[in-house]
Amino acid sequence: MTHSMDPKLDKIMTRFNAKVDGGHYYEAQQTLRTVANRYVRGKKWPEAIDFITHGIHSFLEAGQMVLGADLTMYLLEVYNMSGAKCNEGNVARLVQILVGLDAEEPSLKVICTGMNNWSINNGTYKFGDPYLHCVIGKRLLEAGYVYDAERYLLLGTQDTMIKYSELMWDWYVQSGDDKAVGSFLSRLIFSYLSIYNIKYALESSRSFLETFIKNKNPKFEKFEKKHATVYFFPDYSELNFLQVLLIACQTGNAEYFTSLKAQYAEYAESYKQELAFLAIEYFNIRPQKPVNLLQDMMAGFFNGV
Repeated sequence: MTHSMDPKLDKIMTRFNAKVDGGHYYEAQQTLRTVANRYVRGKKWPEAIDFITHGIHSFLEAGQMVLGADLTMYLLEVYNMSGAKCNEGNVARLVQILVGLDAEEPSLKVICTGMNNWSINNGTYKFGDPYLHCVIGKRLLEAGYVYDAERYLLLGTQDTMIKYSELMWDWYVQSGDDKAVGSFLSRLIFSYLSIYNIKYALESSRSFLETFIKNKNPKFEKFEKKHATVYFFPDYSELNFLQVLLIACQTGNAEYFTSLKAQYAEYAESYKQELAFLAIEYFNIRPQKPVNLLQDMMAGFFNGV
């Protein structure tokens, strides 16, 4: 918690703490709301944020998750009203709160959405703050919201890229179908390509394939040329197609892309929608009629494998 600019706030916090320590949670909450509302009306944003944050942690430490969650939503309202910038300090405050919330808290998903929306509206990242995505993704994963977590892991940091790759591997293992490996690798690759992150598409797919080789011991040959690495699997042609497709996206060579589709006609048909999007965005190949390929593609990604 930052030091308040209002000398009276320390005394108010002391009285608030006494109520919490005495188990008078409702009374403590009413006190906090009254004082915080006064600061909000006076547009004393640092004091309001300080006091609300203090109250949140006090309730969480006392095991009063519902009250802590309720105040977290109030804090987000104040963030938005005050135009709080999505900077390191404001993000760190939310992260500390998020880590303290119980994974079983019913409003966890709503809180995560609120935090992300604030970061989108008050930050420089189109999809929201990557570090905040990182923490949100991990928390939702811990809470069992795996498909919701996937969205945030996808948009996170290097750390969450690794976590996302591990998640896809876990889903593949749980499927019990060795031949389905291509479906899970494709989910990694197409997800990252949809947000124009070739770097993470390469790194996550490499990590996934190395795990596949280590755990399943398939036949393969490794080919390296300049900065490109391809694992050729004679028994898993879909994996070969996906790796070469990723290289094609790096080059932006439309002729190479068209040739690849012809060579792997079966997978070109299976991934028709995804390839239509890539054709436009990576190879400047326009469709004959306008369609919202990104919207359709992303909807498909997030409906589960």
